[in-house]
Amino acid sequence: MADIHLEEKIAAPANGNADPRLWPVATVMATGVFATTFVQLQGLGYLPLNAILMKHMGLDSNHAATFMSLSMLPWTFKTIAGLLVDGVPLFGSRRRGYLLLSALTAAALWALMGFVPGNYNVLLALAIGMNLAIVFGSTTSGGLLVEAGQRFGVSGWLSSLRVFAQNLGAGLGLPLGGLLAGKALGWTSAAAALPLLCMFFAAWFLLKDPPAAERIEHGRSFLEQLLHVSRSIGRQIKNVLRPEMLLPALLMFFIQVVPTFRSTCFYEYQTKDLKYSDAALGWLGLAGYGVALLSSGAYAWWCRQASLRTSLYGAIFVTALSALPYLFYTAYTPYMPRALVIEGVGTFLQYLAYLPLFDLAVRSTPKGSEALGYSLLLSVWNIGLMIGSKTGPMLYENALHKNMNHLIWLNAGVTLAGVVLVFLLPKALVEKREGK
Repeated sequence: MADIHLEEKIAAPANGNADPRLWPVATVMATGVFATTFVQLQGLGYLPLNAILMKHMGLDSNHAATFMSLSMLPWTFKTIAGLLVDGVPLFGSRRRGYLLLSALTAAALWALMGFVPGNYNVLLALAIGMNLAIVFGSTTSGGLLVEAGQRFGVSGWLSSLRVFAQNLGAGLGLPLGGLLAGKALGWTSAAAALPLLCMFFAAWFLLKDPPAAERIEHGRSFLEQLLHVSRSIGRQIKNVLRPEMLLPALLMFFIQVVPTFRSTCFYEYQTKDLKYSDAALGWLGLAGYGVALLSSGAYAWWCRQASLRTSLYGAIFVTALSALPYLFYTAYTPYMPRALVIEGVGTFLQYLAYLPLFDLAVRSTPKGSEALGYSLLLSVWNIGLMIGSKTGPMLYENALHKNMNHLIWLNAGVTLAGVVLVFLLPKALVEKREGK
């Protein structure tokens, strides 16, 4: 496998003929996204952890949502990870060292989680630590995406690849998690090791250390090295504190902060009211994310046909539309034909709508602060997700009296207000289509 410097020119896949030097970076980025998605508590760990929390510990959906929200807390500090990844080299590298350490640490913490499934506090502490480790892997992968996407005008294409890897990780993680939900958590921990090892070896073989100019020179005193790091961090902070990032951040926050039904309350609704097993939910997840893989190909073509603003208007309406199929969910049947169609259509529409937003995040990120700027926008996205994932179950349990259809209509209706933020986005950022 060939090594590559990140600073080398990478040709865009303008007419389907990508420069061979693009693929090592794209491969490492996609592998990092896949691994950090697959091993998340929203992926492989979703059904095993919900089974432990709600079936073995006896928590209701609201208290289980608290565990999940707290475990996701490191994702809201993704900006700090971006600041370190861009401004503080690790083992002489802004990318490779962070990917290697992230993979090894996440694998170790997943292994420890397998030994304490019955202790709420220890399990929560390990889950937070594991998420913190994969936040660095995800942030570094985002930096690789933005560097290549901005330099060669392929933000939509690489965002589509990123979402393909993300959906593949989630799509494989959910059914495997469903099969492992009734077993000891150690089996889930073992399943998390393989993609993390793939991430480790992809970074080891495909990325080289950056030029010596980006390293902290040997022979400097500790104070000189500290000043060097402080100046680097200061430059990164100054670079991202730009008003051009405000509206994109508000739009991404708003889409996620809307109270969602796609949370622990829907798991409770499926398992208690509709009598679905964890294994059945795993297969439904595979169907949903399997169909959602097609959204990446669809947007990779569409982003070259229409302006980003047009795509973002469509994203708002499609996000609202993606909730409506879930109004027709029915009780469990052996072959689940209706549920399979609903999961496929709903998840496809959801991720098709997310792609223009991720494209916007790449375009909005300042040059020179790729990991920090992109992670800042995704941190805003994750803060919104954390709030929406908590307020949805709260409304479901209390104000809506466990009426799932009312929560779905609320989610779809409030989402439509996002068109106002799309209208306000600066013309220079969103009027061009990819390749122009």
